[in-house]
Amino acid sequence: MAAAPQLPPHVQLMGLVAGKWMSQPLYVLAELGVADLLADKPRTAAELAVVLEVHPDALGRCMRVAAALGVLAEEPGGRFSLRPMGEALRSDVPCSIRDFTILLGSEPTWASFGAIMHTVRTGAPSFPQVHGTDLFTYLADHPDLARAYQGAWASLTDELAPEAAEAYDFGRYPVIADIGGGHGRMLYHLLGAAPAARGVLMDRPEVLEAARAALAGTPAYERITFFPGTLPESTPPEADAYLLKNTLHCFADTDARAMLRPLAEALRGRSDARVLVLDTIVPDDASYHWSKFIDIEVMVNNGGRERRLDEWTALFDSAGLRLVSVTPVTPPQSLLEVAAAR
Repeated sequence: MAAAPQLPPHVQLMGLVAGKWMSQPLYVLAELGVADLLADKPRTAAELAVVLEVHPDALGRCMRVAAALGVLAEEPGGRFSLRPMGEALRSDVPCSIRDFTILLGSEPTWASFGAIMHTVRTGAPSFPQVHGTDLFTYLADHPDLARAYQGAWASLTDELAPEAAEAYDFGRYPVIADIGGGHGRMLYHLLGAAPAARGVLMDRPEVLEAARAALAGTPAYERITFFPGTLPESTPPEADAYLLKNTLHCFADTDARAMLRPLAEALRGRSDARVLVLDTIVPDDASYHWSKFIDIEVMVNNGGRERRLDEWTALFDSAGLRLVSVTPVTPPQSLLEVAAAR
């Protein structure tokens, strides 16, 4: 079989620039729950449009894009069914990215990318420029987007947490505090891997309320203390390990340093206590790496950044901490073990 012809460079670039033509139709399918409706049998766009109360032609054209991308299969008679990638848009499957797709494609986060030049010109995130407030305050006032935000990270955590627990010995810590731990999915998995440990979940009160509901009835629930507060405003709880999972990348160095300093104080004089940072490490070379793309997401929406290893080391040093080890986990994530400075 002859090799596929190489596309001219300008056509290859066009495929990158026109990414919204592909991503936004997938957002439509995620927002409407189309994959859930296709889980039991193939359906036409017209059949789905009646159930969803949307325009059949517009929906069908979005589904046609999904079929061209290999997310759906277009069958005779105009019926569509799920292909393996499409299964990941269902809400009831492991490693679902339905909420992740909704989060990235929804109007609030999409609009901030439309204002990316504000970030490039000023260095400040464009989300507050567009919406008049920062992302986390906005989420507190918009429960639908907050649900997608928490759901996106919960699903990714369900994949990440078991691999982190296998790669690193969390059982060495009697008490593990998950700082900004959301609905507690990470802590839930870690306590399952460390049956003798107890957990502390620290987050905003409204987030903890949802976490209690999500964790109630699970084996880990009685081993978790719910601790309202945020860093650096609140004093951290007493613990042997303080976990920051995909938290520091949401903040510029000044704010990240301010969050780390109370933890450095909590570690002072305790040789076995640790801060555990689960985040990406940007490679030094020009390789294709997801951390470089996530970096743009947090730059635009949060004013945060992904960091190279030397940048992580400098950040820890400036907060009175020192990097002890790096353990690769699920790409692009790594676990950075951090102790008090000597």
